[in-house]
Amino acid sequence: MGRIDEIRQVAGERASDVADAIRAATRSSVRGALEGLISGYHPIDIAYAMGELTGDERAKVFALLDSEASGVVLEEVDDEITADLAGATGEAELAEIIDAMPPDSGADAMSTLPDDVQHRILNRIPREEAEELAALLHYDEDSAGGIMTSELIVSPPDVTAQGVLQHIRHTDVPPEAVFRVYIVDDERRLLGAIDLLDIINARDDMPLHKIMDPDPVRVHHDTDQEEVVRQVDKYDLTSIPVVDDHDRLLGAVTVDDVIDALQEEITEDLASVAGATAEDLLTRSPWRAARSRVPWLLVSLGASFISAAVIRLFHGTLQQAVMLAAFIPVITAMSGNSGLQSSMITVRSMALGLVDELSVWRLIVRQLPTAVLVALACGSVAFLAGWGLLQEAGYGLIVGSAMFCAICLGTMVGSFIPVVFRRVGVDEALASGPFVTTMNDAVSLLIYFSIAAALLRVLGI
Repeated sequence: MGRIDEIRQVAGERASDVADAIRAATRSSVRGALEGLISGYHPIDIAYAMGELTGDERAKVFALLDSEASGVVLEEVDDEITADLAGATGEAELAEIIDAMPPDSGADAMSTLPDDVQHRILNRIPREEAEELAALLHYDEDSAGGIMTSELIVSPPDVTAQGVLQHIRHTDVPPEAVFRVYIVDDERRLLGAIDLLDIINARDDMPLHKIMDPDPVRVHHDTDQEEVVRQVDKYDLTSIPVVDDHDRLLGAVTVDDVIDALQEEITEDLASVAGATAEDLLTRSPWRAARSRVPWLLVSLGASFISAAVIRLFHGTLQQAVMLAAFIPVITAMSGNSGLQSSMITVRSMALGLVDELSVWRLIVRQLPTAVLVALACGSVAFLAGWGLLQEAGYGLIVGSAMFCAICLGTMVGSFIPVVFRRVGVDEALASGPFVTTMNDAVSLLIYFSIAAALLRVLGI
């Protein structure tokens, strides 16, 4: 076993270190090297290393894991790897793995499989669990129904605090689902909710209906996961119940699901800033990555042609004062940056529910004084820089005035475009990417050359 110990020493906490150790064990001639290595890792560490391994290496590792560890891996890896691992696993073994997973995680793993495979897997799982999985598969993966768990503590209203505590002691549910007990009637309509701490502090003979919150915050199963995250954050909840059209309790979104949803939303926002998609940040396929980036880059390219047309339109002004060309990148960069800042503020305010489409106009108006102050500061510096570098106060006035106007207008454009995107049904986060920056380039050039043409005539430079 000396060689296995040596391989294990290579591994660290990073996914790349674990992947390197797995590769070394795979190539090792020592019998049982790979099995001995992965037995010393937590399934989460293996899951994170999966993205660094080849398909064959992933399959070898996955085949050595027990059902519980395999379920953890399937829960943590991305959909592309889940589909690969599931496809390389026999249906009987895969059914056993999915049956051992929490229902919401099992449904997520099954959603990556073809419909016919899903049907055969469900036929191999006990009926009650299969019906639960089939119900979860019908919900949109980005909705409350898609991220909720059906494993939770449910009780009638007349049960006592002592009774529900005894029930919890003999019930196998995930730890994160124990923090809240949901009170329902005979038709499973939601009547209230109680935090576990309140039950513990109550008298043993106190019925739940006397200590429950009779109107807990709840979400519909079609509610977008971003709104679910917002509600959990707003009311500081450990979990939030999910109901149907008749207020019947379907499940609950627990704090671990909220964290996963929050990470997914942040990933989407970061990708949108670059005019890409969340899958682009995670995929290992160059074709898929390129396909997600090309559309918005083409939009940016089209807007860049507008900038070129503006320069061509004012070629006479440039011939008259060719030194003004030195400040073109300065003006466009500052206008683009100011637009990007204001766009991100608007997008995040809309995403967090701080403003709606009606009050967003007040947000735009509120940004105007800030834009003026920022533009005044940058314009003053640009005036001094233009005067000093071009040795003419008039040129400094042109550069400074253009900088002031470009930043003011860039800020307004950046605040306005997300509203337009939402109105036409396009994800407003995309407005935070190349579109705003490139559009502001064309606008700022038009401002710069218009001011230059006017002031050159007035000042007689």
